[in-house]
Amino acid sequence: MTRSKTLWFAPLALLWMGLHAGRAAAATIPADKLPEMAIPPSPPGPEAGYLRDIHAGIHKRWSDNFLRLVGEKLEPANQLNTPDRSAEIDLVIDADGKLISSSVARPSGFPGFDDAILEVIKDAVPFPTPPLAVRSDDNNLHLRWLFARDQRRCAGITVTRAYDPIAAAMPKLLREGRLDEGLNRVAFARAGGQPVEPQFTLLANERIKVALKQPWATVAMAQPAAGRGDPDAIAWLKAAVKRPELAAEAGAALSANKIAVCPLVKAGLEGANAAEQQTAALALGAAGEAACAPGLLKLMGNPKAKPEARAAAATALGPIDDDTARKALSEVVKNDGENATVRAAAMLAWVHPGSGRVKVIAMERTLRDPSPELRAASAAGVVRAGGDANLADLYVLFKDNDPRASMAALRELEHLKTEESTKLILRLMHRSNPEIEKVAADVVLRRTPHGDLSALKPYLDPATDPGVRGRALAVADGPLLTSLAGDPVLGIWVYRARLLRGEGDLAADWFLAYGTKLPPPAQAAALAEWAAAMRMPAAPKVSPTASTGPAPASPVKP
Repeated sequence: MTRSKTLWFAPLALLWMGLHAGRAAAATIPADKLPEMAIPPSPPGPEAGYLRDIHAGIHKRWSDNFLRLVGEKLEPANQLNTPDRSAEIDLVIDADGKLISSSVARPSGFPGFDDAILEVIKDAVPFPTPPLAVRSDDNNLHLRWLFARDQRRCAGITVTRAYDPIAAAMPKLLREGRLDEGLNRVAFARAGGQPVEPQFTLLANERIKVALKQPWATVAMAQPAAGRGDPDAIAWLKAAVKRPELAAEAGAALSANKIAVCPLVKAGLEGANAAEQQTAALALGAAGEAACAPGLLKLMGNPKAKPEARAAAATALGPIDDDTARKALSEVVKNDGENATVRAAAMLAWVHPGSGRVKVIAMERTLRDPSPELRAASAAGVVRAGGDANLADLYVLFKDNDPRASMAALRELEHLKTEESTKLILRLMHRSNPEIEKVAADVVLRRTPHGDLSALKPYLDPATDPGVRGRALAVADGPLLTSLAGDPVLGIWVYRARLLRGEGDLAADWFLAYGTKLPPPAQAAALAEWAAAMRMPAAPKVSPTASTGPAPASPVKP
């Protein structure tokens, strides 16, 4: 049987008839002449739309039916007509719009009024299906609803939330694709002083997956996920090796994860398209895969190819354990008439780590070459071939006004974890050249366990180049980091400093306050830094006599 539309009203009607038999109805109370107040505003989106829909159904039953009849049939002195009478009701509605429970959260002071509200609610079942965005963690919608005799009527409706602990809620939210709600939960947890590192890492990884579908995605975004074996990130890197602007980084990332690069680019390397050849060579820079050696040798030896393409081929031949490749590189190195870009690349590729004094002597011949490129390759080659034993030969760097040789030497010095190499790094950092200072600071920040973070303290001076000062914030005290958190240039370095120091929750606080205001590419880049940092050990605490440095938290940005 279908339920009568007015059946809910019958018990109360009988009660009123018994109490007020023979009494004349009074005029409508003043509140009935006023329009209903507006529903409290909600954020634009599913919540606002749903509240409008559910209110529309209740309004007909409460305002247009119950309150109208009470005003028409009962005198003003009746308790149902007390103008300021109101009650608050808690409702729980399931995902299909069925009423799970309704209870009086704040009674009106007159049971008949409260009972009428509950009857009106039951009569309105089923309710509109609540969208996912307004449901709580139990998959139900929770409402607090104010019902009143005055002009508030039934407009006082708000969504309440029943939250699971963030550790339980986050995986479910991410499975449902509710990434924004996940970020809200992180903010809610941090507002309560709770740690959020594991959950924020889960969220960061999911948001990076979404970012990888955007045209502005970067290798740095894919790399942490690829390191965990994520197939989507690996597929993205495999596609990226064919993009000229990403090929070198993507190829290095694949090689680091022991994924072959040659099969992905061999056709382009051996084809007739010059641009594809150069891109393939860039992708193979760190691969060391003999299968592509013939194509690289052909490209390096092609005098008609661009010098940049030939140099990329020379660099890619360096890690390949092949006598033919080594001989070809040696021939290019000996050719004084060769293009400087190609010769410099071949020179450094020709030198293997620890290859000894013979290679060092060969490098020293060009430490004073007129070409900055050759000087840079020679400086890096001396470090690579001789290690600590020949660092004294690099005194010429301090007489070279071009920064490239010092920067190349610094990148090689990063691989030497010795006291002597540390001394040279710190000396080069004091060259008073921002380009050199940045590279040196990056090496110090990534250096474990022989870095000296305290060496960065002088660069906290506000007069320092912002890029250098940003790196130095790794050794700043808490008040300074707090004061610079909102700085448009240095703010992101505050975040990086927190990550480097293992202060994950404070880094999350920065992201919630400032990172969420960044453009989407910058947001995703910051989350990629988080994802990389969470896979690294925290930097040691800094003291005035510290002699140890941090593990790399993430690629340090310029």
